[in-house]
Amino acid sequence: MKKKYIIAATGLALIGLATSACSFNNNSSNSSKSSSSKVNRPRKVVPSDKAKDRTWTYKDKVFDAGIETYKFTKSEVRDSATDGKKILVLYCDVTNNSTKEQDPSNVYMVVHAYQKTDTSNVQLDTGMSALDDNGDNPLQTYEDNLNNKLLPGKTVKACLAFELKNDNPVTVKFDNSNFDNIGQEVYDVK
Repeated sequence: MKKKYIIAATGLALIGLATSACSFNNNSSNSSKSSSSKVNRPRKVVPSDKAKDRTWTYKDKVFDAGIETYKFTKSEVRDSATDGKKILVLYCDVTNNSTKEQDPSNVYMVVHAYQKTDTSNVQLDTGMSALDDNGDNPLQTYEDNLNNKLLPGKTVKACLAFELKNDNPVTVKFDNSNFDNIGQEVYDVK
């Protein structure tokens, strides 16, 4: 009988300890303050059937081409895959404003880069980055994002690349759907 009493008392003591531990944890979590900071979330795009009807604009490094918007975030000069050459890389966030999948690489039809040589103002060809020490293309993810079908309302990070002729400034021109120039940006490549 004594053994049952000791086991029962020990069991009650353990239950009491567990209850007070839970009570202690609840009290301490109630008394602690939680802090939250405001997180800047990207603007949510609501895809529209009427996106194709929007007026095309270029302003403050944002090219709104109706169904897609290209927000240019930075530029840099990198080694080209062509020996001895350099490329100008324009990084951008591409957003699909329409309700259908889009091909962001079509931007090359309406965005052109020009650079002066000794005799002409030459339109630059698209370029490719030199491989890194591991044999990888450091721009692969950006290039894939430019060439993949972009889902409605989604945004990806992409890049455009132009092979340079020299170290003169590059003028990038933005056209509308009628191929009329609507803006330009000059990039120093020295």
